[in-house]
Amino acid sequence: MTFYAWTISVPGRQVMKEVTTLPELLDVLRVLALPGVELFLQVDDILPDQGRYTNDEGTMDEWSLKWTKVDGETEVIE
Repeated sequence: MTFYAWTISVPGRQVMKEVTTLPELLDVLRVLALPGVELFLQVDDILPDQGRYTNDEGTMDEWSLKWTKVDGETEVIE
């Protein structure tokens, strides 16, 4: 299972920092319902191992997402 360390910054809100799977990150973005998030979600299948996305920099709709892929496999202990 692949994990991503990510940070979401929205002016006027507390910065969110988490380590989750990609589907969990996308769920968080959907729940936050940030302006322009639907456009970002349309390209989720080509998400590189690391990157940064800024929506409408310098406007009232500005928010940003930084992510990096975390290497490693989850070990299941029975």
